[in-house]
Amino acid sequence: MPKRILLVDDNRDVADALAALLEFEGHQARCAADGQEALLVAGSFLPELALVDWKLPDMSGGDLVSQLRLDPALSHTRYVLLSGYADPDIIAKAAAAGFDKCLAKPVQLEDLLACL
Repeated sequence: MPKRILLVDDNRDVADALAALLEFEGHQARCAADGQEALLVAGSFLPELALVDWKLPDMSGGDLVSQLRLDPALSHTRYVLLSGYADPDIIAKAAAAGFDKCLAKPVQLEDLLACL
């Protein structure tokens, strides 16, 4: 079943490549390069899944997910940390912020698709 997926990463090349891969798999994907853009996109796109990097230019991925979780329209969205900084401290902070799962970059395709 196709999903609406939001990719939040300040590295546009990474986000665009993942979006293309997910669209090839039949999903709808939108990208945002920072937290503020992600808040705008999420409000209109209503993603079922958000893949969020931890280090964003304007806020942490944890701060972003905490804000997104306040929106009742996004109450069914699953949040997955997708970061190169997946050390135990970041994973604990991600869990406290409301992430459902953590994946490390570079992500394996089967791990990514298992989140869908």
